[in-house]
Amino acid sequence: MTLCNLEYGDLFYEEFGQGSPIIFLHPPGMGRKVFRYQRPLSQRYRLILPDLSGHGDSTAVLDRVTIQKYAEEVLRLVDSIGLEKVTLCGYSSGGSIAQEFALTYPERTQSLILSGGFAEVQSPALKYEHLMGMYFVKNSPKTLAKVIATAHTFDKNYRTELIEHMLKTDLNTWFDFYHESLNYSCSGRLKNLNVPLLLIYGSRDFINQHIRAYERELGHFQKAIIQKVSHQVPVKKWQVFNAKVEKFLEKQPD
Repeated sequence: MTLCNLEYGDLFYEEFGQGSPIIFLHPPGMGRKVFRYQRPLSQRYRLILPDLSGHGDSTAVLDRVTIQKYAEEVLRLVDSIGLEKVTLCGYSSGGSIAQEFALTYPERTQSLILSGGFAEVQSPALKYEHLMGMYFVKNSPKTLAKVIATAHTFDKNYRTELIEHMLKTDLNTWFDFYHESLNYSCSGRLKNLNVPLLLIYGSRDFINQHIRAYERELGHFQKAIIQKVSHQVPVKKWQVFNAKVEKFLEKQPD
């Protein structure tokens, strides 16, 4: 058991492999187990998979979740492990935390990878998705966990594992994470993002329209549109996803 001790509890995380470190940041409720299929990357990189406070096997719970506090939490984790710089890989709303970290602590950021990420919620569909998440957290979290897990995998055992892990989530944390993701925006600061950036989207994912904000504000970044998949690229197209991550990181200085 690997723990990062915080004043409000312990942060649980797993580590795999050696090499340049990558911290994977999960969306609301999901916890670290959504990155099961990224473990093969440990053959070349040091993977760090935390359960953010209020999630999974972490005992730490924030009084009030914000994206900024989660970015601070990631910094505490980085410091506790003794890392100078890290690559951050944020999935969905986990990308909001990754972006906030990169913007607030650029000197600690090696590079940034966003899968299904967005600088702010701009589309009605994405807003509705957040609102429905908040509704089901309050009214039927078991239903929400089953819907999310089923959307990610048809593997019965893995689906059960995801559901059980999600149902460990502190409900106030789960609700607040959705709320903060819905209202978070770093669009006005994107021009200050000065680290290498890779955006990964599924071709069938309505969130991929959010790439326009990055195109407006940034002079250079890399993007990959993965065919025949929606939002759940790290799970459903993990081989392609991992290959894109490797190719991107190969070009980054040590």
